Amino acid sequence: MIDHTSLGVKNYDRAVAFYTACLAPLGYAPQRIKPDEAAFGTPESWGFFLYPVAADKSIVGEKNHVAFKAGGKDQVAEFNRIAIAHGARQVRPVGPRPDIGPEYFGTVLTDPDGHTLEAVFWDRG
Repeated sequence: MIDHTSLGVKNYDRAVAFYTACLAPLGYAPQRIKPDEAAFGTPESWGFFLYPVAADKSIVGEKNHVAFKAGGKDQVAEFNRIAIAHGARQVRPVGPRPDIGPEYFGTVLTDPDGHTLEAVFWDRG
């Protein structure tokens, strides 16, 4: 199992605001914000981190993405709505994807730094 993941970001303040807003419907909240690190999750589990990166450094890789688990279809839709309102670009709209699986419901976006993000709910009844 993966314990946590992190992303490098070019505009740290913008990224902290973006993720604070769009991860809220999924139950993530800022747990520690420092000038060089932002930790998101729950008090018991800090699972997502942001780090500022110099403008001349690469931060996005081909086929890399972070998928956040949602607790329901409404959380997926709210994540998508808030992310777009904060500058994300839609890649795959909210909805089912039978080609992935009959239980899949999700969305894919890119954040303002170009990182690919997914929110997914597996509807297993």
